[in-house]
Amino acid sequence: MNALIFGGDARQIEVGRILMERGIHVYMAGFDQAENELMGAQVIKNEDLSYESMDLFILPVSGVKKGGDVDAPFSTSPLFMTKEIAESLSEDCIIISGIATPALKNIVQRDVLYIFDREDAAILNSIPTAEGALMIAMQKTDHTIHGANVMVIGFGRVGTTTARLFHQVGARVTTAVRETGIFARAKEMNIYPFYMASLIDEIEYADVVINTVPALVLTEDILARMNPASIIIDLASEPGGTDFEAAEKAGIQVIHALSLPGKIAPKTAGEILGHVLIDAVKEWKNERGL
Repeated sequence: MNALIFGGDARQIEVGRILMERGIHVYMAGFDQAENELMGAQVIKNEDLSYESMDLFILPVSGVKKGGDVDAPFSTSPLFMTKEIAESLSEDCIIISGIATPALKNIVQRDVLYIFDREDAAILNSIPTAEGALMIAMQKTDHTIHGANVMVIGFGRVGTTTARLFHQVGARVTTAVRETGIFARAKEMNIYPFYMASLIDEIEYADVVINTVPALVLTEDILARMNPASIIIDLASEPGGTDFEAAEKAGIQVIHALSLPGKIAPKTAGEILGHVLIDAVKEWKNERGL
């Protein structure tokens, strides 16, 4: 089996290693500055690729951005996903991405395996994400997290893990939720829940606000009620859930913390992705009788 890892950060290096351990021949595009870390993988230039022979085509966690741009921090030149590349892949090739993006859906006119649609990937990946949020909070504030008022907006897979971690280090944690069942779960965990409609009233008490909702929730009106000395850590994928321009005008520090697992724990995050990817491919094939 041949797998092409097309761009990505240090996590993809670990994914490549795990695939090679399974006997898969790994090609990597966009990693010419990391060849010493890729013993056994074949690092090749985009123009030298033979897409037709690939069984797995693996995009970064961030998928494909506007204009076909693909994250490739280890590449000396930009990397782009195009319709020509998508069309040159065989029908049996499984295209894999971390998340769905409008650009990717426009370029690829067939089913794509999205890793973070899976419960196992999202839950396990929430661990390094939460640790990264805690690290940022410790670095960017002049007080201890113990005893601080920390608000987590959204109580999904990332929000739950993040709220639990901050609670465990002694923060007074609140969370904004929409559903009664999630409200009850937060309460059971000794985390103070409130409904999203009350965000504008609750936010003035927060020292640290952590957003996990991938939609605009921290609007200009809500930001106006915040303490300017507090900080926002936005964990949501682009474009985030904060009106960044309004926050800047209000003098509120905002950190849009994208791809935290790849920055603070790339080995662990890559191992998670690699093992989940192998399970996901097996399930994909079984479902389609391949």
